[in-house]
Amino acid sequence: MTEPWDATVDWTQCLRRLVAQTPPGRVTTCGGLALALGDRVAARWVGHWTLHHEHDADCPCHRIVRAGGLLGGYVGGSIVEKRRRLAAEGVLVSSGVVDLQRFGFDRFVTDRPLERLRQIQESVRRRIRIRPRRRMPRWIGGVDVAYPRPGVGSAAYALVDGRSGELVWSLTVRRPVLFPYITSYLTFRELPILLALLDAVRAAGRMAEVLMVDGTGILHPRGAGIASHLGVVASMPTVGVIKKLLCGRVDVKHLKPGESRPVVFDERLIGVAVRPTAGRESPIFVSPGHRTDVAFADRLTRRLLMGRRLPSPVDWADRLSRRPLYGLDAPEGSP
Repeated sequence: MTEPWDATVDWTQCLRRLVAQTPPGRVTTCGGLALALGDRVAARWVGHWTLHHEHDADCPCHRIVRAGGLLGGYVGGSIVEKRRRLAAEGVLVSSGVVDLQRFGFDRFVTDRPLERLRQIQESVRRRIRIRPRRRMPRWIGGVDVAYPRPGVGSAAYALVDGRSGELVWSLTVRRPVLFPYITSYLTFRELPILLALLDAVRAAGRMAEVLMVDGTGILHPRGAGIASHLGVVASMPTVGVIKKLLCGRVDVKHLKPGESRPVVFDERLIGVAVRPTAGRESPIFVSPGHRTDVAFADRLTRRLLMGRRLPSPVDWADRLSRRPLYGLDAPEGSP
C-alpha cells in the first residue's frame, strides 16, 4: 500500500521559503501565508510555527504580524525588538499596529500546495463506498497515532474481541512525520505511518474485519477524512471516531448516555453524535469511512463503548500509541 502523494515534502521548509519572499520594508500575516500555502485554515499552524521555529539572526520572521496589523509575538525576543527590526527596515508601527494597506505584502510566488491535497481528497471522496453491514464482526481493529516528540509518530493497532471488548493482540510502529497538524488535512500527517502499520499487521496475519480509526470518515468538510482515506487506500471497511465536530449540525441537548443523534451536513446524514457514558456530557462523533454506513458505524460504536469515552478498539489504540510519551516501550507485537 502506498500514499498517493509525496510524503517526504518538508512543509516547514515550504513555509520558510514563503516567509523569505517577504521583502524588507513589508510585512505579511499568518492568514496571508496560509493562503499562499493554499488554505486559510493553515493560519493556526503558521502562527504556531512563527513562535516556535528554529530561529537565527538572519530569519525574517519579524515581518509576520497578526491580522489587522497587530505586531504579535516574536520568537527572537520581545515585541520591542520586533518593532525595532521593522523600524530599521522602514516599517512604521503606530500604537503597536502596522498599516497593512501601506506595508502589507501578499504577492507570493507559490504553487499553493494545499490545493493539490484538496484535489486528492476530492478524488478519494469519489472512490468511497457507503454500504450497509448487517453482521457484527467478531474481530475489530483500532488505530491511533501519538507524537512522543516533534517529527516522530507512534502508531498503534489494537485487535479487539467484539464480544468482550478485550485486547487480544497489538502492534506499534514509529516513523518520522513531516506533515504539520492542519485541521481537515490529518490524512496527510498520519496516512503514511498508518499504512506502514497496516502492512506490518497484514504480514503478521492479524488484520481485523473492520477498522475503527481515531479520525473522521465522511464527517469531513470535503467528505473524505482519514478514516475514509485509509479505508480506500487499504481497501478495507473503516469507521471514524472523533471528539470534536468538524462540520455539520446536530442537537446534543439532553443527550442521554448511550444515545445517538444524527449529524447532517448539506442536508445529508453523514454521522451520529454519541454520548458515551453518564459521567461525560461531551459526545463523540462517529461516521462511516469506507464500505460501511452510518447505521453500522453507530451500532458498532455503541456496542464497544464498554463504559469508556471511546469505543474499545480506539481506546486501546490510543493508550498503546501514547506509551512512548511516558517513557514506556511500546510492544512491537503482543498477545
